[in-house]
Amino acid sequence: RQIILDLNELTMIPKVLFTNNRIERLSVSYNKLNSISRDLFLSLKNSLEHLEVDHNKLFHLPDSLAQVARLRHLSLAYNHLEESPSLPGRIQTLSLAGNFLTSIPSALQTLEPGSIRYLDLSYNRISNLLPNEFLDWCTSLGTLNLRGNRIAQIYKNVFPPSMPVKEINLSFNDLYYVHPQSFSNLSTSLHVLESSSTLFSGHFPFETDEGLENLGWLSFDNNDFHILKLSEIASFSYLKYLNLDYNRIVDISINNDCQNVSLSLSNIRISYNFLNSLHSRTFSCMPELRNLDLSYNRINNLTKHSFTNLPNLRYLSLAGNIIDSMESETFANLPKLEILELQGNNFTYLSLNSFYNVSQIDVTFTLNVSRNYIKYFDGESLMSVSIFDGSYNDLHEVPNNFFVRVESSIRQIILSHNKIIQISNEAFGQAFRLEILD
Repeated sequence: RQIILDLNELTMIPKVLFTNNRIERLSVSYNKLNSISRDLFLSLKNSLEHLEVDHNKLFHLPDSLAQVARLRHLSLAYNHLEESPSLPGRIQTLSLAGNFLTSIPSALQTLEPGSIRYLDLSYNRISNLLPNEFLDWCTSLGTLNLRGNRIAQIYKNVFPPSMPVKEINLSFNDLYYVHPQSFSNLSTSLHVLESSSTLFSGHFPFETDEGLENLGWLSFDNNDFHILKLSEIASFSYLKYLNLDYNRIVDISINNDCQNVSLSLSNIRISYNFLNSLHSRTFSCMPELRNLDLSYNRINNLTKHSFTNLPNLRYLSLAGNIIDSMESETFANLPKLEILELQGNNFTYLSLNSFYNVSQIDVTFTLNVSRNYIKYFDGESLMSVSIFDGSYNDLHEVPNNFFVRVESSIRQIILSHNKIIQISNEAFGQAFRLEILD
């Protein structure tokens, strides 16, 4: 019932298969096929359900493919097709990725309404999306992948109300204009929108009238946004994941409206941007936030309550900035914090007073301050640290005042590549849980 002939040097499908009319799945990907006999599909028209012919050299397929009535899953990715072949009416998943299509295939118009659920047209040469291309055939379409094409504009009402799509990927196109009502018909269905490397600029979120209210996942990394307006993100009531890595964001704008707003975000990525400072309580309107990545920006100092009242925060990265100082209680009321990354900055000392109610004794907390210029520690705040990485700094002695305060929780200590010349017997306090000392 299954024939797998992948990763061979086949230039044609063996004729012995033509006599087996019980094959349900046939895969001949990664071969050198440049044609397929129409007789193959005629012989399998009442049995074949799953066909994969990826990574071959096909320029076209015979019309007899449309007669394979039971076919539900078809992948023709990475061939040389300039247009889609005729399709069976009840296809559920279709991949034509990596071909030479220049528009949405007209063959889709012959599909039965309510059949296709997944459509992958990524890495083709599609330049336009027109409203009349998405008609009755897409009434059950859940995923539409258009990444890596040449789409420059998305017009008003391209996606009809009858299209219940949950995920759209527009990444790696040349988008310079998106009509404010492009997604207005998708307000109840669209949950995931990816548009990486698509030339968006200005402030984020960009102007839309409606259609994105139910988004849970939004990825706009590698664009050209300059300002992140938190108050306007409040319109995305269900947004959990936001990726703005590799933009040119210089400011996270907050206003008085943010004080009365509670965002649902749990994961934010804003690494590799141009932030040089953070406003106090910038993220305090995000009680569900679990992961925050601000690494590799240009942040030079942290003020009091830069990160405060984030009861669910687990991961915070400020690695690769140019931070040289932190005010007291920079990190406050972060009881579930598991990882804090401060490596690769310009610290010359570390003040324990910058931490207040950070992590708890039952949380495995990792503090990484490696690759700075730290010479000493000061401050008296108690902390619960399980793993400490202070390697590649300028310490001349073990910071006993720090390790005494974490002696009940510390399990791993990394102090390699410093300038320590001697270690006293009391250097690490009692440290009765210590497992690794480097």
